Amino acid sequence: MEHKEYVRICDNSNIVILFIHGIVGTPNHFNEFVSLIPNSISIYNLLLDGHGKVVKDFSKTSMKKWEAQVASVVEELSLTHEKIYIVAHSLGTLLAIDQAIKNKKVCKLFLLAVPLRLSIKPKMPINSLKVYFDKIRSDDYEALAARKCYGIEKDKNPFHYIGWIPRFLELFAKIRQTRQTVNLLNTTCLVYQSGRDEMVSSRSAKYFKNKPNVLVNELKKSGHYYYDKEDFDFLITEFKKILNMDS
Repeated sequence: MEHKEYVRICDNSNIVILFIHGIVGTPNHFNEFVSLIPNSISIYNLLLDGHGKVVKDFSKTSMKKWEAQVASVVEELSLTHEKIYIVAHSLGTLLAIDQAIKNKKVCKLFLLAVPLRLSIKPKMPINSLKVYFDKIRSDDYEALAARKCYGIEKDKNPFHYIGWIPRFLELFAKIRQTRQTVNLLNTTCLVYQSGRDEMVSSRSAKYFKNKPNVLVNELKKSGHYYYDKEDFDFLITEFKKILNMDS
């Protein structure tokens, strides 16, 4: 499966929707959302540095590069659009919150699985191993969803993954930093946390408590990558609502 950026800048559009995927993720995570966006709205489905390539490429990237990349894209889009909406998943939500605090043109956030607290369940490493060894049953929907959202070419040498350790340590540091800055968020923000998330703790939602600009929803039957059909239908309905606003 190819992992590429998708950019469509529409003449005379005052709105652009920026998509930011998660760590070791892919822009393909948002394909269903992208397909719903009318031609009158610009799209920037970002591929973070070091993703869409091989294991060693991911080892060579960094959180600083991701932060700078997203900031550069937001700045570029703000020159040609009046309003920027950001749709993001996991790590991408942390980068989105940063930009919403720093750039006033970011006026809506649609955030999936915001990882302000982590709680690693056994099925997370189990699903990762299933993806690595490509041993997934046709009815194992959670592992299939994890494979679909994995944006790095697999490497048969497990020692090459040692270089990933700094990237995840940087992620943990970014989580701690965002817990301190999220109180500065004044942008309209829709948050969707999964009730069966194998990585993100339900305690993450408490950091949005008492913020009138933030609405938190629970996708009770969904995981970090897998969405139950009823939950996903709800997500799509919610996404369509933001497309109908100010467009």
